[in-house]
Amino acid sequence: MIDFNYTLLIQFFNFVVLLIILNFLLFKPVLRAMNKREGTINSLDGRIQKAKEEMGVFEKEYEEQMREQKKPLIAGRESTLAEAHTESMHIVEKARAELSGELEHVKSEIESESKKVFDSLKADVDRLSTEVAQKILQRSLS
Repeated sequence: MIDFNYTLLIQFFNFVVLLIILNFLLFKPVLRAMNKREGTINSLDGRIQKAKEEMGVFEKEYEEQMREQKKPLIAGRESTLAEAHTESMHIVEKARAELSGELEHVKSEIESESKKVFDSLKADVDRLSTEVAQKILQRSLS
C-alpha cells in the first residue's frame, strides 16, 4: 500500500526542481528555436509574396511589350494581304477582259463559219433538190 509520508514531499519537490531545470534547459531553448524558425518562415513567405507580385508586374510589362512589338508585324501582314487581294482582283479583271475579247472573237468566227456553211448549203440546195427529184421521178429534169 502507498504510504503518505515525507518521501512523497521529497518526490514532489524533486519533480518541481526537475520541471524548473527542464524549463531552463529544454523548453525555453526549444520554444525560442521554434519562434525563430516561425519568424524566418513568415519573412520568407512575405518575400515570396513580394516576388510573386513583382513577377506579375514583370509579366504584364512583358506582354505589353510583346503586343507593341507585334503591332508593326500585324499591320505589315494586313497591308500585304490587302495588296495581295488588290493584285489578285486586278489579275482576275485582266483575265476576264482577255476572255471577253476571246469570246467575242470566237463568236464572230463561229458566226462567219455558220454564214459560210449556210451559203454553201444554200448553193447546194438547188442542185441537191434537182438530184432528189430526178431520183424520185426517175427521169431527167433539165
